[in-house]
Parts: sequence; structure tokens; C-alpha cells
Amino acid sequence: MTVNGMKDLLLKPRSASGLVPFQRGELPAPVPLPPEMRLAEAQFVAFDIETTGNTPFLVIEIGAERFDLERSLSLFDTLVHTGAPINPYARRRHLISPDMLKGAPDFGEVRAAFLHFAAGAALVEHSHDAFDSYLVGRGLKQKLEHPILDTSALARSLLELPAGQTPGLARVVEMLGVDASPAHAALGDAQATAAVLRRLVLLGQERLGWRTVGDMLAAQVRPVVDRSGLEGRPKPQRRRRSGRPPGSEARAGSTRTA
Repeated sequence: MTVNGMKDLLLKPRSASGLVPFQRGELPAPVPLPPEMRLAEAQFVAFDIETTGNTPFLVIEIGAERFDLERSLSLFDTLVHTGAPINPYARRRHLISPDMLKGAPDFGEVRAAFLHFAAGAALVEHSHDAFDSYLVGRGLKQKLEHPILDTSALARSLLELPAGQTPGLARVVEMLGVDASPAHAALGDAQATAAVLRRLVLLGQERLGWRTVGDMLAAQVRPVVDRSGLEGRPKPQRRRRSGRPPGSEARAGSTRTA
């Protein structure tokens, strides 16, 4: 059976005993959220991703919370099937084994459902180098149309952390006194990110006069990362004056675990 051009999809949350149907629900019109949207009227989707931990970092779990500044609206949570091996270090962090992925939907199906879930909202990630949103958008014919907010960059600005310091989610939760316990499970970390975003909005409104989504976008500084290696494209080589051989520098994300 197909609804709104999408076939019925069964998700596999890690906390469930079996497969559960994806509940589409009623969402705003699927148009990009404009930067001039007032924060009080905007909806957000905080999300987190766990991966195999090996290049090219295949997604094995997505968790998300759709919310506004007053309340949680809905949740999205599923493991993602892949036959690729999971890096042992990554597995120790997120506790996802290959057996847990059996029967889970493939990434293409999960991404289509997630983008439906996130329609008309601003995406929120705790990922200073935009790694999670990169993984969601990788391979799409068009770039993600959502505004993307990063709670690590916003926290660094509002909490006046030293330049270049990237605070982890657990540290920001502690600094803000948020009631959450991030532990490298995608849904739990997404919910913690949503709680952090709400608190940061309050601080930004008080200290910087934030009123719109555009105000928040302007307040965050994010690095530009070369991910040509993850895309299967050769990394551009530049002449070097040192005796260091070309390509000896680490590629972005090459040691990423989750």
C-alpha cells in the first residue's frame, strides 16, 4: 500500500521488540522554512546519527525529535540495515551489533521517511563539522533545503568558550543544566539536542535579541570541510614547500567513530 507517494514502511527502533509502522502524521506544507520565520512559530527537527565508524561511514541508526519551543511534537527512531562491518570502537560507543540490524529498513527508505518527517522544519544537529547533515544529504540530487542549526556552534558562541573549542553534547547538557543523558543512542541524543536548542534559544533571546531562525543561522560559525575522500573523488593536491609528501594529511572524518 502507498500513501502520499510513499510505500508503507516498517521501522526498527532499537528499544522495540519488533518492527513498527512509520506514522506519517500531519505536517506543515512541505516547503522550505524561510530564515525570516519567527522562532516562536517555527518547528525544528533535532536528529542524531550513528554509523559503522569505518569509511565511508554508513548510517546504521537515525533518531529525531520534531518540536517547537513549547513542546515535543513527534519522534522518529530506527536502526538501518547494512551489510558493512562495524568498527569495534564505534560498536563499544553506540552498542549496535550487526545482528541488531537484521530486518531493519535500508538507508534509502529511511532517508525518504526522515525527510518526510522533517518537512517544513529547521534541522538541528550537534555536529560542529556538519557531519550528520552531510550523511543525510549525501547522494541526493539536490542539497537539503532545510535551514541547519548546530547546537555545538551556538553553544560555543553563547557560552563564550575559547576559540576553536568544540564542546561535546554531554558537556553542553551539563553546562546548561539540561535534564538529559546523551549516551550515543541516536534518539536519546536527538532528544538531548532538542532540549539544548530550547535552552540556547532562551539565552540567545535574552543576550543577543534573537527573534528569527535567520538570527540563529547568523550567530553560528561552522568550518568548511573537504569531504572529497568520502565522495570517492580524489582530493585536490597542492604544491608544498615542506618535505611532507602530498596526501599525508588526514582526511576529514577519517577517524570518526559515530
